[in-house]
Amino acid sequence: MLQYEMRCSWVIQFVIGRRRLLACGLLFSLMLTGCESTGGRYGVGAGHFDTVVLDAGHGAHDSGGRPRAGVNEKVLALDTSRRIADILRRNGMRVIETRRTDVFLPLGDRVAISNRYPNSVFVSIHYNWARRKGARGIEMFYYSRKSHRLAANILREALRAYPTENRSVKVSGFYVLKNNKRPAVLCELGFVSNAAENAKIQQAGVRQRLAERVAAGILSEQAGREP
Repeated sequence: MLQYEMRCSWVIQFVIGRRRLLACGLLFSLMLTGCESTGGRYGVGAGHFDTVVLDAGHGAHDSGGRPRAGVNEKVLALDTSRRIADILRRNGMRVIETRRTDVFLPLGDRVAISNRYPNSVFVSIHYNWARRKGARGIEMFYYSRKSHRLAANILREALRAYPTENRSVKVSGFYVLKNNKRPAVLCELGFVSNAAENAKIQQAGVRQRLAERVAAGILSEQAGREP
């Protein structure tokens, strides 16, 4: 009887051990699958896209940030956006611009334009303003996880345009981000309320460099590169 009980005990332990091994194997397999599906730190990113919806912030009566000297944000944003559009088109991208002149578009209209285009990403161009005159730097905002890597790619490149502070990538519920069905990023490319930074931004050459770097960030995301 004792020998029989020992044999039964050994069989039970063997079965339990096998089950544990199978469970561990299944867990490890799921972990690997999860790693593959998320595509690394930033997930799968924006995925395939061949169209960029460029949104120049503000317009018409909505002047945006008022600089310490020079033209208002609405003019700077439109100029930068049109420069980005030219660069992307030269690189074979289809570009849709929410505005090409000094007109006002409600936020809902901007999002509606974006949502009409499948296989696209939405990039909104802005310049920053703050009561604290020392505030400076470039920052990117996104809402959905699929937009995170796009924001990080654009930030990495934009910081090469001129010496300034890295204000990082941040999650925000801005209307044009939260209500967008496409991967969407809002770019703040410097502070017009900062005298030294505004002096740079007002220069066409600096805006051209910003346009080149933002375009490079978009193309990096299209290629699936990690920032």
